[in-house]
Amino acid sequence: MEAVGLTEDQIVLPTLEQPLKVPHPIVPTFKSNWPVKAAGHSSFEKALLGEVGVDEEAGADGFDIEEEEQEAAVARETLDEDEEEVSGWDMGDDVNVEEEVDFVNVESAEAGAGSSEADLWARNSPLAADHVAAGSFDTAMQLLNRQVGAVQFAPLKARFLEVYKASKTYLPATAGLPPLVNYVRRTVDETELRKMLPIIPRDLEAVASVDLQEGYAAMRSNKLEDGVATFKRILHTVLVNTVSSEAEVEEAKKIIATAREYILAMSIELERRSLTTDSPDNLKRSLELSAYFTIPKLEVAHRQLALMAAMKLAFANKNYGSALSFANRMLANGGSAKLLEQVRLFWKLNLQLVIYQC
Repeated sequence: MEAVGLTEDQIVLPTLEQPLKVPHPIVPTFKSNWPVKAAGHSSFEKALLGEVGVDEEAGADGFDIEEEEQEAAVARETLDEDEEEVSGWDMGDDVNVEEEVDFVNVESAEAGAGSSEADLWARNSPLAADHVAAGSFDTAMQLLNRQVGAVQFAPLKARFLEVYKASKTYLPATAGLPPLVNYVRRTVDETELRKMLPIIPRDLEAVASVDLQEGYAAMRSNKLEDGVATFKRILHTVLVNTVSSEAEVEEAKKIIATAREYILAMSIELERRSLTTDSPDNLKRSLELSAYFTIPKLEVAHRQLALMAAMKLAFANKNYGSALSFANRMLANGGSAKLLEQVRLFWKLNLQLVIYQC
């Protein structure tokens, strides 16, 4: 206390109050007479007391065995008489209780106990797209290898993930539990397990109406790098897709051919633009590639662009014979009046120069 500077008079202890009382029970249930099971002798006690076999043949309610046998005999005779009286009723054939019932057994031998709908997709279809939707990437790659000879699957990773994610929806469940999975089918009206198949995003109709138009726009705007990427994506999409009719098969073949031609043409032009014309060999190669650029089977409007570029390059490098050939092809393809008028001027000039060189 001396250290803190206090005396005994300055220290005041707190006063203690009365302790809390234990509450009394409102209803004295402990005084009630609770019903208990009547005590009886166990089997061992009966054996020790010699009570085994006493009154065991008598019923619990005092019925005699002979009376029960008489009542059973009377009941059998009554049933026989009833059967004779209703013999005139034609009830038809007996009901077969083992008749097959139309229901889906999710644990049948076909589905397998504990298997999901995604497992059914992989078993029901030989198409790689359905295996991708089921999450069986290994079997999908094996199918692509056998069916189309694919060996490099890294470019297909984005398409694989797109198909896999689109075939399922997830509903959040209770916290701490996994979400509820809902499988999205393209055969929505099918109830047979063998015909259940998943939905595949970006079908052929979407590819033709959206992706192809995007590639054409890249060609018109001279964005060849974007065009090559777009048409490669189209090939990947068609490769991991499904068809349901011969018409769709032909449409898929047409889309593949179109994408192939545009990738080839754009790649040739990009290669030509990467060359420098500071040497005769590079200039020769540039003129050669510009001529190759006009060969792939493009749309007429896009082919005219390739021919115009090749004609101007040939004319600028005094290759008048090739320029005249490109001009003739452009006139044969036709087009707008303004374009054809410009081509005719080039054609006349090239023709005069060719005659002059001869």
